[in-house]
Amino acid sequence: MITRLSQAALLAMTLTVPAVHATNFDYNHIQVNVLANPSGLGGLGRFAFTEGAHFVAKGDTQFEGDWYTSGGVGFHAPINQFVDVYGELEGAWFRRPDDDKHDTGDFATVIGAGLRSWVAPPIEANLYVGSIIFDQDDTTSLVEIGGRFHSTETLSLGATWRANGLEQNRLIFSVRYLY
Repeated sequence: MITRLSQAALLAMTLTVPAVHATNFDYNHIQVNVLANPSGLGGLGRFAFTEGAHFVAKGDTQFEGDWYTSGGVGFHAPINQFVDVYGELEGAWFRRPDDDKHDTGDFATVIGAGLRSWVAPPIEANLYVGSIIFDQDDTTSLVEIGGRFHSTETLSLGATWRANGLEQNRLIFSVRYLY
């Protein structure tokens, strides 16, 4: 009798303990990017509006009559206590420096997913893979590999290598403010 009662109590406690849903990383941040080879400036902002979803806005330029802007929504969720998975769907409006065809820019859809992982307590590694979709017949891949050093709880420094079909492979240095 006591063993059945203790088993029932243990089962009841197990079922009523709330599951952990918090992510390992903060998705409320503003970031300033310094683009290298060719040089330029950029920015990124993510704003969480629920526990597992966020808005995203990005932009950059090389100051040669070019721009890249995008905005959309994304999701984020923990895989375990060290790794988060995230994904984003964005609408993009951009113009590359050598593009004489599109004076007012070109539109595309960007879809991708990534992983963020703690390598050590202040060091984060990240990977992002996606596609830039112009229409049914025109798509290009997007790959980003990088890392971040979290110097404080609100400030981190990062370096990312980006490869896509729109521009040359480039290195991006960034400062991120978490709020």
